[in-house]
Amino acid sequence: MAKVNDTKCKILDVALKLFGCKGYDGTSVRDIAKEADVNLASVNYHFSNKQNLYFEVFNNNCIEVEKELKKLYKEEMNLEDFSIEMFTYFLEKNHTLLNTFRLILNESIDFSSAGSVEAESLGPPAGDILLKLVTDEVGEDVPLDGRFWVVSTLISNITHMAIIMSSSVIKER
Repeated sequence: MAKVNDTKCKILDVALKLFGCKGYDGTSVRDIAKEADVNLASVNYHFSNKQNLYFEVFNNNCIEVEKELKKLYKEEMNLEDFSIEMFTYFLEKNHTLLNTFRLILNESIDFSSAGSVEAESLGPPAGDILLKLVTDEVGEDVPLDGRFWVVSTLISNITHMAIIMSSSVIKER
């Protein structure tokens, strides 16, 4: 059974890389099978088709980022401490972050047919942690939609800055 999971993991890793670099239309199932060093039939066995593979790559990536960010959180952290930890995580995982955004921004795929997302919570990664920390900071008198806005803004700024700081042009300067 471990061999099946190893094969599936290899396919997912290669698919993330290729979909991120070449896009959905520029990546074939044959390309993925060849680079993963697996039989083409095993890709079809595990995922049925390219679109299902794409959705699973996306879902797995979201779930993994959520798990990793939850591991970073410590009860004694405040909003600033956790935001810095998130930023550092995204800087260290910049390749995965960039590929995730490329997956999201792909206009060739209709995500409405993807079915339900398997993540524990919907919304930004670690959104529940950030909402708790924002609430601790500003109190529950601030309306929930205002606190959600702060969480969305924080996530946007953290990911945006991590992507910019990962740019080879910025690194050179």
